[in-house]
Amino acid sequence: METRDLEYVLAVDAHGGIGRAAESLGISQPALTKAVQRVEAQIGLPLFERTAHGMTPTQAGMQFMVRARRIRLEFDDALKEMQGIRTGELGMLRLGYSPSIPNALVLDACRQLLRERPVARLRLRRLLARDLMELLLAGELDLAIAPTPRERASEFAVEELFDDRLVVVADEAHPLQRRRKLTLADLAGQDWLLPGPHIILRQQVDAAFRKQGLAAPNLRIETDFGSASLFDLMRGTLMLGISGTNANAVTTGLRPLNLGLEELDLRRRVGVITRAGAYLSPLAQRMTALVREQGA
Repeated sequence: METRDLEYVLAVDAHGGIGRAAESLGISQPALTKAVQRVEAQIGLPLFERTAHGMTPTQAGMQFMVRARRIRLEFDDALKEMQGIRTGELGMLRLGYSPSIPNALVLDACRQLLRERPVARLRLRRLLARDLMELLLAGELDLAIAPTPRERASEFAVEELFDDRLVVVADEAHPLQRRRKLTLADLAGQDWLLPGPHIILRQQVDAAFRKQGLAAPNLRIETDFGSASLFDLMRGTLMLGISGTNANAVTTGLRPLNLGLEELDLRRRVGVITRAGAYLSPLAQRMTALVREQGA
């Protein structure tokens, strides 16, 4: 089986049909059809079935796609490794990090790496941890610095850096800042800025309120992306939000509320995360070491 046949089959799956897939690949529809037929002949099972909307994978096809994507990633890793052997090191590092990770931790390590490796190039992505994990699994990131994943943990390799805690923050002038000891009940009815319901952090907050028989937080702003600039929306308002204890919230005029761990426990472990079994270039290995030093 040729590796390009796997690419062709994955393209049909991605585009849902021969026509759209052939156009994206720049080949003829008959050539793509023959490629799919070659793979089906080798495995002895049909991969797709035709529907009114195009082509969808059969049950066997769905299982095959999972393995085909893994094979493609492994092949890409092999090519990267050979290039690294040939050139001495790879010149591009694709690094992602969560918005709640302190900027200094990542950027200081990046500065040191650029000083050490004058020809190195960086591609940085700053996204929510869930999105970073998807990019890692898709082979679009080399490393991610983020809270360690709880879902599909076996698919990742983690080098733990430090323990962190998220806290509830509010504007410095918020009336709740004058309270010495707060409970979740004191926060009921307040306006919040929180991530969407598919994000683990939001699920933890909602679960804590439910556990105490309280209504869910009143969402004034719900977001499906992470950015320190979101805190600017809270400054000068009565909204509450969640921030890392080491994040830049203080510079935006926000401070943590005095809410105990027994009320809302948002402790987490932060690490350098890679796809399990992925090839790590010398550049990626050095970045991991630098981040470890910064985290210490």
